[in-house]
Order: sequence, then C-alpha cells, then structure tokens
Amino acid sequence: MKMFNSLKLKLLFSFFIINVIILSIYGTFIYNTAKKGVLNTTDTELKMISIDVIPDFQRGDSEDAKYVADELISEFSIEPLFVKIIHYGKNSKKIEHETLSSKEHEWLFDVPLNEIGHLGSIYYFNKKDFRVSSMMIFDKPDTKVFIQLALQKNMDSLYLKQLFLGLIIATPILLIVFLIIAGILINRTLLPVKGVISSVKSISANNLSNRVSTKEIPSEIKDLVATFNQLLNNLEVSFNKITDFSNNASHELKTPLTVIRGEIEVALKQDREPSEYKEILEDILQESISIQKMIEQLFFLAKKDITEIINEFDELYLDEVLTDTIFQLEKLAPSKDIHIEIKKIIPITIQANETLLKIAINNIIRNAILYSKNDSFVNISLDENSKEYLLIVEDNGQGIAKEDLEYIFERFYRADKTRSRKDGGIGLGLSIVKMILDIHHYDIEIKTILNVGTTVIVKIPKLNKATKCSSKIIRNSYFCML
Repeated sequence: MKMFNSLKLKLLFSFFIINVIILSIYGTFIYNTAKKGVLNTTDTELKMISIDVIPDFQRGDSEDAKYVADELISEFSIEPLFVKIIHYGKNSKKIEHETLSSKEHEWLFDVPLNEIGHLGSIYYFNKKDFRVSSMMIFDKPDTKVFIQLALQKNMDSLYLKQLFLGLIIATPILLIVFLIIAGILINRTLLPVKGVISSVKSISANNLSNRVSTKEIPSEIKDLVATFNQLLNNLEVSFNKITDFSNNASHELKTPLTVIRGEIEVALKQDREPSEYKEILEDILQESISIQKMIEQLFFLAKKDITEIINEFDELYLDEVLTDTIFQLEKLAPSKDIHIEIKKIIPITIQANETLLKIAINNIIRNAILYSKNDSFVNISLDENSKEYLLIVEDNGQGIAKEDLEYIFERFYRADKTRSRKDGGIGLGLSIVKMILDIHHYDIEIKTILNVGTTVIVKIPKLNKATKCSSKIIRNSYFCML
C-alpha cells in the first residue's frame, strides 16, 4: 500500500498496533482484577454466613438444611442460597447423616469434604454460575459437622457492567489521544529530516558548493547528512571538471577553428601556386596540431580521480626520464637556434608516475625553449641538497612580469598574449605542470627577471633510506618521504 511508503504513517501505524495490544492487555487485567475482587467479596460473604450459623449449631437448633437456608435468606436477603449440612463420623470415617435445602441442586455440592480439616477451615469451589463453600463448624467427640453453602456468583453486577462499559469507551479515546501525542512527537522528531530535505532541494547545479548544515541535527541522522555532503563534494568535483572541460574547450577551439576556416576560405577564393597551397596547409596543420594538443591537455585536466593516478606510481630513475625528455625536445630547439646545455645530472631514484612526470618536465623545458631569445641557451641541471633533489631549468628569455607571476599556474593564462598563440601555447602547460607536481607532493619555485630570463626549480623531497616503504603507504601518497 502507498500509505506505508510514508515513514510517519508507518510509525503511527506501529504505535497504533502497539497501543491496541497494550490497552487490551491492561483493560483485560483491570477487568479480571475486578472480577476477582467481586469473587473475593462472594467468598467473604460465604464465610461470614458460615460463621453466623455456628452459634445455632451449638444450641442444637440447626439440624435441618432447609430451615437453615430459609433463616439465612431471611437474615441476609440473599437469594438464591442453597445449604447442605453434613455429619461425619470420626470412628466410621464416613458421612452418617446429611440434609439438603434443595434436592434439585444437589449437584452443586458434589465437592470434596476435606474431613481432615480443622475447625473453622473453609474451602471454595466453582460450580458453573455458583460459588460453593465447605466449612467445618462443629467438632463433637464422635462427629464432625460441616456446612456447605452455594451462592450465585455476582458476575453480572452493576459495578462490573459499568467497568466494562468504561473500558470500552475509554480505550478508543485513549488511543486517539495517544495517536495525537504520537503524531506531534513524530512531527517534531522528523522536523530535522524535513530541514535536511529542504536544504537538499535548494541545492542545484548553480550552487553545488552549498552543503547541508549539521547544526542541531540529531546524531542518528548526522552520518546520513555527512555522507550526503561527501556525495555533494564528489559531485561538485565531477561537475566542475565537466564544466571546465566544456567551457575551456568551447573557448579555446574558437580561435584555431576560425584560423583554419579563414585559411581555407582564402585558398578557395582564387587559384594559387603550389607553394601558396603548401604554406596554407602548413598553417592549417599547425592549427590542427594546436587543437590536438589542447584537447589532450584538457582531457588530462578532466582525468580520473587522483587516487587512481597515485596507484600507478612506481620506482623510476629521474635522471633517465630527464635525459629522454631532453632528447625529444632537442628537435624543437634548433628551429629557434636554441642550445640545450646540461650542467649537471646525478643519478636519482624516486617513486612517481613516469608518464605524468615526463609531461611536466616536457612542458617546463618546452616553455624555456619557446620563450628564450634566438641564439641563446637553456641550462638544465639535476642536483641535490641535504633535504631534496633539485631539477633546475634556466632560460635566457623575456622573463615574467611581477603582476603576471601569481597567475601563471591558472588555466589558459598567458603572460605574453601575442607570442603564446603564435608559438603554440594555449595557457594550459604550467597549470598541468602544477597539477602533476601537486599530485607528487613536489614544490615548484619560479625566479624571473624581466627581459633577462626565468629559472624554474622543481623540489623533490628525498626518500628516507631508513624507512622501508610499503606499497600501501605509496598508494596513500605518503611515499615514505621526509
């Protein structure tokens, strides 16, 4: 049923069932206790009547049960009342004489005599609607005298009827009152949940940075709110990656695509010499390469979770990675008459992601080549001090202005807007370098003098040789580093 999809209705229904059971048990207990009280009253009455007969027997006036019954009915105004008088022989150990006030009610006295009882001892028995008592009222030298009385149980008394009616009326009223109280309590209990739902509904793609407050939240749902906030964190990161990729791609693709379209339109306006077509195709190729490079770097920025990248860390030789990268970039340097000079390289073993580290080193050295003056040097060294290894790349380029220095790691920021596009830069290289170094917990420092040159220093913490690194520690990105 749809109604049971509601937590509030489920709680109210459960509370209703529990209260029906409790009130039924409680009502039954009260009614049975009242019935027992009425029965005890009847027993007390039977005992008083039995005791009242004793003086008559002592005088020898009460040998006939019918006479005794009539006297008692007259005295106590109790009717119907049936009497049986029994004389039990001590020597013969059997009933020697008995009288009944009513032969047709003889079945009422088919009860144990308890002849071994003491004087005044009384026993009670149930016979359908009657309560029967048996009491030894006289003990002669050779005979014991018992009187047995049968009195109708007063189970239909006005008291019991009123009590039963009261329970029938009171139980539903109590149920309604309890349900109202329960509803109020449940509403107050669920109020924080409604607040959480309201906060969640207010969060959209435009305000994913908002979080559900945990203030005044019961501890029972605090974990749920914390889990939801963590989900929002993950969602915000993923959404920002998608948004950044979409915005950045749409923004950066406009220029190269416009250039390609313009070149093609110019080529198609009139017939041209093969050399002119070749030049146009070269321009288109350069723009295509620029687009390809930009898309690859944009995909990297929107890459998988950092934990997955860290899981790919392995032991590698940094000096070999550096020399391989230099070898690849030496083809770019001659086009600008740039000379790459290796000042110093020492053998270094580190834990890192080789592919990512090559991208970072490649971008640093490529920038040094692209922004160096023609016929100049790019100096590279791999050295160390007491705490860290130092990768140093120094160029003789235009340098970076102080006002640009704090923004150079931002995506698509270009300190030299005119040269970056021409030289193939799209403002993503250093942002990727910073991201890779942050993943590895490496620091980067840039020293620059305008129109003189720039020095980039990558600081790599040394492994503690006294510590044995486990793969688990490496995956948790501590890398056993000092």
